[in-house]
Amino acid sequence: MNIAIPVYENRVMPRFGCTRQLVIACIQRNEIVEQKQLTLTNESFGELPAILVSEQVTLMICGGIHPRFQHLLHQQQIEVAWGVRGEWRQAVQAYLAGTLQSNPQYCRPQRQHHGFHGHRNHQRRK
Repeated sequence: MNIAIPVYENRVMPRFGCTRQLVIACIQRNEIVEQKQLTLTNESFGELPAILVSEQVTLMICGGIHPRFQHLLHQQQIEVAWGVRGEWRQAVQAYLAGTLQSNPQYCRPQRQHHGFHGHRNHQRRK
């Protein structure tokens, strides 16, 4: 399983659309066995879904992400766990343990408080 995480330094990037660094963590036997860091340019950002497919990514863990980007990733069979904050390694470990907490209200304007309230617990697919 490969997991992609947009990052700045060692943290999950708060806004997916501002991403310039992406970590791809290769998971085997519930552990990170390898990681690769990609630098994205304005040109390569538009090709990100194809890049993720070529890297065999099945999950994106990220902060705030526009529904348009979510849709593009879902079209490529990439699950999206969004509204995540903190250090990227801890987020991956929490996902693997089945305890990753996310807040879909994370990057929404204050006036849009309709819909889901609270946290989601992302369970690892078996």
